[in-house]
Amino acid sequence: MKIIIFCGGYGTRMWPTSTKSYPKQFRNIVKGRSFYRRTFERYTTTFSASDILISTEARYKQFIIDQTPEIPLENIILEPIRRDNLGAIGLVAAIVEKRFPSEVMFFSWADHFIGRVDEFTKAINAACEYTKRTGVSVSLNEKPTYASIHNGWIEFGDKVGEEGDYPVYKIVRHIEKPDEKTAKELFAAGKYLIHTGYASWRSDLMLTYYKEYAPAVYEGLVKIMDAWGTEKYEDVLKTEYSKFEKVSVDYGLFEKMPTDLRLTIATETEWEDAGTWELFYKAMIEPNEENVIEGEIKTKFIESSGNLIIGEGEKMISLVGLRNIVVVDTHGALLVCDMSDTAKVKDLFKILEEENPEFVD
Repeated sequence: MKIIIFCGGYGTRMWPTSTKSYPKQFRNIVKGRSFYRRTFERYTTTFSASDILISTEARYKQFIIDQTPEIPLENIILEPIRRDNLGAIGLVAAIVEKRFPSEVMFFSWADHFIGRVDEFTKAINAACEYTKRTGVSVSLNEKPTYASIHNGWIEFGDKVGEEGDYPVYKIVRHIEKPDEKTAKELFAAGKYLIHTGYASWRSDLMLTYYKEYAPAVYEGLVKIMDAWGTEKYEDVLKTEYSKFEKVSVDYGLFEKMPTDLRLTIATETEWEDAGTWELFYKAMIEPNEENVIEGEIKTKFIESSGNLIIGEGEKMISLVGLRNIVVVDTHGALLVCDMSDTAKVKDLFKILEEENPEFVD
């Protein structure tokens, strides 16, 4: 069994802390540590560093080496260019299959919070054991605690089996980030889970899915596998990877697969996404706190609460009469916005990418 941590995204909704050259997962903004380091430490409570592999873009290699020196260099799988995660996941499956034939892989992301780590680890082992026995992928999706509009949702159906203490269910459908009215209906229905992106797969079987449903990518993966471990590997990787369709694995593979090849376990691990500053605030706020503050900055508040303040350096940041405000101050840019509008930061990132790229690079 191998843990795969994917950490190649830009984190566009958390600009200006997150940029292309220094994305959020590597920034020390979670009580002085990075999301990536915290994720790695979460797994090493149970799993050996030698059983953890990292998937990221080539330009982030030094972040991996610096923040997790425990990771063997051969366990760092580098994308030469960004081609979305259909390519990234295919590359991981190919390399794992080459090194560890028919291995069970557990796919993870680097920028989430997990409150109940022991329960999370227990669910991982159950999902992977089911996949090892049956060959079927099992995803871990979280029981919702509120009507989230920031996450995708999974409708689960009939129970088809169990593993340890966990029932295993069919997946009926995936729903992208809903509007507020729909989210409330999903939450009230009691048959939906929050989509986390965590799942167990078997490397050999995943490659057969690529062969059948993404054949052009599969052809390139075979060439990459054949070259792995030789002096030709880097050249073959760059050549073949650049040909891959730039599309998500959901559209490029999962939606084409029969539904019975993917099942789910409903978890209660206190999982929290941190994809926006609002979600980050909700995950970080403590019961006795009025505001969340990260960085070495100094702060003063007058009649101000429910705010998120992140800063660099020893600057003084003061708020007077403000509530539910996000202030993110970096050496290169300043963001101020209402907490409820933080999802729109992604749109701002796109505008800056076209008009002022120096502020997002």
